[in-house]
Amino acid sequence: MELELTGKIIVRCDECDTDCEIDVDSLDEETYAYERNMGAEIEHDYIGECTCKFCGNNMRFTIKAFEYPEGALNYTDEESDGCELIETPEVVVNYYDYDFDPYEEDEIRNEVGGACLNINRILEDKDAIYEITPREFEELVAEVFSQQGYNVEITPATRDGGCDIIATREIHGIPYMILIECKRYSAGHKVDVQLVRSLLGVQSDRKANKAILVTSSLFTRDAQEFANRQDHLISLVDVNTLLNMIRNPNDN
Repeated sequence: MELELTGKIIVRCDECDTDCEIDVDSLDEETYAYERNMGAEIEHDYIGECTCKFCGNNMRFTIKAFEYPEGALNYTDEESDGCELIETPEVVVNYYDYDFDPYEEDEIRNEVGGACLNINRILEDKDAIYEITPREFEELVAEVFSQQGYNVEITPATRDGGCDIIATREIHGIPYMILIECKRYSAGHKVDVQLVRSLLGVQSDRKANKAILVTSSLFTRDAQEFANRQDHLISLVDVNTLLNMIRNPNDN
């Protein structure tokens, strides 16, 4: 995720009331982080300065955008010195573009739709979850999150991007993105802490709101303790939680 300013900036000189248009690309950006209850709050300052061409007055301004929780645009603010901001740009949230080819998009749609068959099998026999392939497990998890109101994209099987599914939705008008990693393991093969640490690194790098690791097995104690220390940044979904999500798709 990244923030982008779009539109015009027009400032009015405090000395002579002359208007001046500023190119958004000319602004300098500074970033600050503050620790809060739900993790870091990120402040983006877009700083501009110009001289009035009529009276020589020096005009400075700052447009501020705040991420909180990290990865979600919370609010914007502005400051000015020697001028008044008459028109300000819009702060737009851009998620990373994964540049899926058209044939990949068709394949993804087919995979998500086909997951319903496996869901029905598992509803009849929970042990059927161990009979599907790792790729089918990803499709199943994507469908589960789709039923909970997320827009889901399964990353192509040949792409090693650190997550298997990208799930997005809006919460109270604010974009929210989850990175989901899936591990279709046998019942006795627990997911260890190294995989949880790795996924947290991907979440931080891509500035997603949250990461979720889903498995058909269970997690080691170290993995659970590590995830608990990360508060809201990462969640673990073991086979029992996943089966409950399948049985109760309307529970968010």
